[in-house]
Amino acid sequence: MDDPFSSSDHWFDPWATASGSHLKALTASITKQVLQATAKGPKARMRQPRAEQVERVTNIVSCLVANLATMHLGHPKHSRLAIPLRHTSQSRYDRKGFGHLPHVIDAMAAEGLVIKHQAHIKKRRTGIEATGWLLDALLKGTVAEVGRAEGEEAIWLTARMGRDALGRKLPFVLVNYRDTPETCSLRREMEEINTFLSTQHIELQGQPQGGFKLTRRFTLRHKGDPHTFHLHGRLYGGFWESLPTRLRADLRINGEPIADLDFASMFPRLAYARIGAEPPVGDLYAIPGLEDHRAGVKGGFAAMLSSSNEMTRLPGDVKGALPPGWTGRRLAEAVGAKHPALVPLFGKDIALDLMLTESTILVAVLLRLARMGIAALPMHDGVMVAARHCGMAKEVMIELAVMRTGMSIPVEVK
Repeated sequence: MDDPFSSSDHWFDPWATASGSHLKALTASITKQVLQATAKGPKARMRQPRAEQVERVTNIVSCLVANLATMHLGHPKHSRLAIPLRHTSQSRYDRKGFGHLPHVIDAMAAEGLVIKHQAHIKKRRTGIEATGWLLDALLKGTVAEVGRAEGEEAIWLTARMGRDALGRKLPFVLVNYRDTPETCSLRREMEEINTFLSTQHIELQGQPQGGFKLTRRFTLRHKGDPHTFHLHGRLYGGFWESLPTRLRADLRINGEPIADLDFASMFPRLAYARIGAEPPVGDLYAIPGLEDHRAGVKGGFAAMLSSSNEMTRLPGDVKGALPPGWTGRRLAEAVGAKHPALVPLFGKDIALDLMLTESTILVAVLLRLARMGIAALPMHDGVMVAARHCGMAKEVMIELAVMRTGMSIPVEVK
């Protein structure tokens, strides 16, 4: 029996759109079917629908087709496309003209094109999956035919919402800010990066990948804070960001294998730069007694810089990456012994400030490389480039890190 509360959902992307000939043909056929099915009465079915109605339904169908293609072709472990159907006021992040999305889904379900699964309150959203001839047709296409619609916001602003009564972090909320010269400048940078990357041929395991748009996401510590863009700023939206390390070797940029470049021990080095101190030589995450548990140290280090209090309890993911018997206090003492100069920063919630510096360096690297004709796929603290550009990309990364921090940050090739 299907578990109604499983985590096998694929999240709906309102900005995905059918861009290849195969998916466009499917969109045209389904749009015609939906318009005929939703026309009320024999006279209405004989009349030509209004142009704006055709455009609206076409955009919605195109988006659904693109999302279903992405799920069934690119994420076969996901069984349902989870769609938020709650009516909310429009903001700069929403795609306009999607008020009829529920009606189009119902029409497609009635026509036997999708199976609709009802939502379960506070457990699972409404979900759909392709069926019948639509599923067969989608499986004959490729995700390379999935593109991005125009108008997607590249600069996001979110706000923390604190914790609930049980102490659990509440989800961040999007802030509907007003544009300023600063936000326009930030958006132009992202548009330049996205425009250049859209001209590059990116493959995974020999398969061309669908369109993407990188977004830069800033954060407010509190929802009522003035709308500023001085915290966080990391880039999201690239499919490669969630790839397991073992699959990165299967990436190709313009037909070439990639080099994976990483700023070494980036976060602690940025912390040292913040206080104007020189870090010790070597791997800054190498803590005596935890030599084989670098991931746990790295996560714990980030947690100490992210918290506004002394860390006495380990976050779940950090605890699982450390040996049995290690506590938050013990880890804090061990890290403090290795980095006594950084102890005053622990529990001061400065991670968002460090992320801003990190992301500012990364955006500068992406822009410099793009203007040199070199495609770079960003991670939070590094980039992937075609292997023949490894040396040049490494030089650019080191140079721009020095310009923005006053400190040389080593770059490693993974």
